[in-house]
Amino acid sequence: MPPKSTRLPPDTATILERSRGVLFVQWEELLRSRRSVLKSSNPDDIHDLRVASRRFRAALELFYPFAPKGSRTELKKDVRKLTRLLGALRNIDEGLTFFTTRAGRPDNSAICQALAELRSREFKRVYKALTHFDHRTLDRLVREMVAVLNEDLITERNRFSLLAYFSEVSIRQYMSIHHSLAVSTVPEQRASRHELRIAIKQWRYFLETLAPVLECNYTHVLGLLKEYQVLLGQMNDIAMFEELLCSLTLPSAERKRAEAALLAEHAFLLKDFTELIERKPLAYTFIL
Repeated sequence: MPPKSTRLPPDTATILERSRGVLFVQWEELLRSRRSVLKSSNPDDIHDLRVASRRFRAALELFYPFAPKGSRTELKKDVRKLTRLLGALRNIDEGLTFFTTRAGRPDNSAICQALAELRSREFKRVYKALTHFDHRTLDRLVREMVAVLNEDLITERNRFSLLAYFSEVSIRQYMSIHHSLAVSTVPEQRASRHELRIAIKQWRYFLETLAPVLECNYTHVLGLLKEYQVLLGQMNDIAMFEELLCSLTLPSAERKRAEAALLAEHAFLLKDFTELIERKPLAYTFIL
């Protein structure tokens, strides 16, 4: 049996200093990604902005109890709107990739032409919203929130234990995974897989946020969570592609081929997901 670690967790002042840095870095990445999307319509840049908005929301959620009420409410609302704004465009991009590669549709097929036209309209809507995104006001709010993350704040809360708080958040997030995992391999349980995907994503972002704050190595569990998230995300994409198909006017034969391709892909992904659970089961991990 390996010897127990004698490493001590960082003190409150160090935790808060690192937390300020992590929160601000996540915000800066969101702003950088927004600028990239405004310069191009590249699907990778759009994906990066959506991920950056989710990561910042995860960091904001973690430090939410310590932020000024006014600023935290506005930040949470506006960044969540940003994430949602990009959802339809991201689904169209993924749909185009799926139908031109995995489903074997040529670029000039009716479905790909329809999706390309839909993308053009959707990107114009996203571009307009991004230009009106009030990043200057939100930047001020982020800076104000970062500034108040200090030891005085903890003292005001009767020596609130940050380590106990982090542990409680981790347990709560893992329990959401635990509740959905048992039935997630049942073919009809799409809702449970959707809930599991969200819960896994939230726990992953939480651990990614906390790793530099506590200087803990979560490499193994983060890699495993990513495997789960990728497969569950691909299954969720199938549901999104089905919705896209319903919104398009297509020749009957092409629609049937697309529907058959989606059914086959979902069955393949569910098989992979079931095997992943058997080979690499998820277990609770939290290191201080």
